[in-house]
Amino acid sequence: MDKLIVQTPSTELPVVNICLAFLFGVAIMMLPEAVYAGDTIGDVLCEVVGWFTGTTGKGIATLAIIVVGVGALMGKVSWGMAIIVAIGVAVIFGAPTIVDDLAASNGSGGGCP
Repeated sequence: MDKLIVQTPSTELPVVNICLAFLFGVAIMMLPEAVYAGDTIGDVLCEVVGWFTGTTGKGIATLAIIVVGVGALMGKVSWGMAIIVAIGVAVIFGAPTIVDDLAASNGSGGGCP
């Protein structure tokens, strides 16, 4: 026959619930400060745009054009692929200007500072 195991109620469960309720209350109290903290997601995205359009992006774009250009001259990469890479670099570095122009045309301000 199977043995019936009877568990006694644990006294730790109410302590855990109290701790969770306290942490939830603290989180709720911090919400107003988080609301007024600023646009953190926008700041992070602008930082990433800065990487792509700054010196890091320029270095990566220069290496990409050099590698693809040498490969095209040696016949290992098609000229179509070289043109696609050049257009991609132009789009990446032109994107902030395009966004600023579109945002200014509808009156919502610019993109990243």
